[in-house]
Amino acid sequence: MKSKKVYLILVFLAFYSSYGQISGNSVYGNNRYSNENQKSFSLTDNALTFKVKVMMNKKADRLTITLGVNEEASTVATCNSQINKRINDFIAQISKIGIKRDAIYVDFISQTKVYDYTLSTNKAEEFEKGFEIKKNIIIATNNLKNIDAIIETASQFKIYDIIKVDYFADNTNEIYNTLFDDALKIAESKKNKYLKSFSKRSVGNPSATDEFTIITPESQYKKYEAFEGSELQTYYDLSNAVMKKIARKNKTFYYDGIAESDFDKVINSGTSEVGMQFIVTLTITYKLDTSL
Repeated sequence: MKSKKVYLILVFLAFYSSYGQISGNSVYGNNRYSNENQKSFSLTDNALTFKVKVMMNKKADRLTITLGVNEEASTVATCNSQINKRINDFIAQISKIGIKRDAIYVDFISQTKVYDYTLSTNKAEEFEKGFEIKKNIIIATNNLKNIDAIIETASQFKIYDIIKVDYFADNTNEIYNTLFDDALKIAESKKNKYLKSFSKRSVGNPSATDEFTIITPESQYKKYEAFEGSELQTYYDLSNAVMKKIARKNKTFYYDGIAESDFDKVINSGTSEVGMQFIVTLTITYKLDTSL
């Protein structure tokens, strides 16, 4: 009897671990099932048409990080001098972690006037306070670990605006050729399966189109806000209004790459590293022998 109870507990734990914890807090986001990429085929008396989708997960070979810098001062000359000093000092500092000067580009963004107000009794008068200059620092690196060092160093110079990180691959032609060759092999296998299953025979040469897509991580992040709250209704009149302060809720993002279930083959499947996704979609049509 004891062994039977242990068995039941193990079955329950296996079930719970397989299904009860697989979603995580991402379920608080706006998730929905999409079947737009489901694998399918079309078979008529005259033609067989189907798609083959192959994907490769791959870490980026190079990255660029763009930092935003702004400075305010009473004159343009002072403003430009101060922002350039901060930028040059920052560049000199990150050279110590191996970031070379030719991997950095400083992009001038804008120069605008800054206004403020003087306040007196029942009167606010606007005046010209000075100028603001904005510049972006674009840094290229082939080492992901440099990103943290760059961000930490930037903060020492009051550079806090991390505008974006872009991902690049060096050998896209080789990746395309690999995926296309795999798609052709899968297409041949699919063709034989469909023709045999429905007692059909192809004639002539097939017609085909392909699409090569590169998905970079910055476009694949989703936002969610996970919390449970209470409902509160407030009753008041104009002479006795009640102000409700809403507590801060934590909002975060998570990487949600293209689902691997939509593909006939995935190279580097199940990798935990956030990287680039390369996709070849091959649509192929075979003419069928109508005499059968």
